[in-house]
Amino acid sequence: MRLSAETVAHLPPEVEPYGYVRESQGIGIVHFGIGAFHRAHQAWYTDLAMAAGERDWAICGVSLRSARVAHQLSPQDGLYTLTERSGDDARTRLIGAVREVLFAPEQREAVIARIAASECRIVSLTITEKGHVRGKGGALDQEAAALSFYPILAEALEQRMAGGLAGLTLLPCDNLADHGAVLRRLMGEWLARDTPELAD
Repeated sequence: MRLSAETVAHLPPEVEPYGYVRESQGIGIVHFGIGAFHRAHQAWYTDLAMAAGERDWAICGVSLRSARVAHQLSPQDGLYTLTERSGDDARTRLIGAVREVLFAPEQREAVIARIAASECRIVSLTITEKGHVRGKGGALDQEAAALSFYPILAEALEQRMAGGLAGLTLLPCDNLADHGAVLRRLMGEWLARDTPELAD
C-alpha cells in the first residue's frame, strides 16, 4: 500500500495522525530545498503547530536541482511518516504539513504563482551554502544565480508588488553563521541588477 490521502485511513493504529483538517489549511510557506532535513525538522514543527490550532501554514516544497523528492512525494499527496527514536522507544507520526512538492526547472511558473499568492507569508530555504552561489570575495555569482532561486523569487515579488500585496519573510534555515544577513545582501545584489524597486 502506498501512502496517499486515500489510504491514510488504513494506516496501523500506532501511527499518530496529524490531527487537523488538512484540506482546509492554506499554503502559507514555500520552502526551497525540501530534503530530509527540512521534512524532519521545519515541516514536523509546522505540522505540530497546525495540530495545536495554528492555521494556513501548509508547505509547498520546491526542489531546485533534482526531481527525485517531487517524484517520491507527489504520488503520496505530500504525505510521509516520521519516526522519533529514543533508546528502545519509537514513535511514528503522519506528517501532513507538506501539501505540494514542485520541481522548479519544470514547474517554474507554478512555483512563482505559489509565492505570489496572497496566502504565502514565508519563503524558507535549506539549500546549503553552495546554493547561495557566492563567487570570489563573497559576492553573488550572477551567472550561477540565474539557475538558482533568485530569479524565481524576484519574479514572484514583482507580481506581489503589482498586485498590491505585502512583502514576505525570507527565512534561511541552514546552519550557517549570519545566514540572514548573507541572504539579504545576495538577494539585494540580484535585485539591484534588474529590479531595484523590489528591494524595499
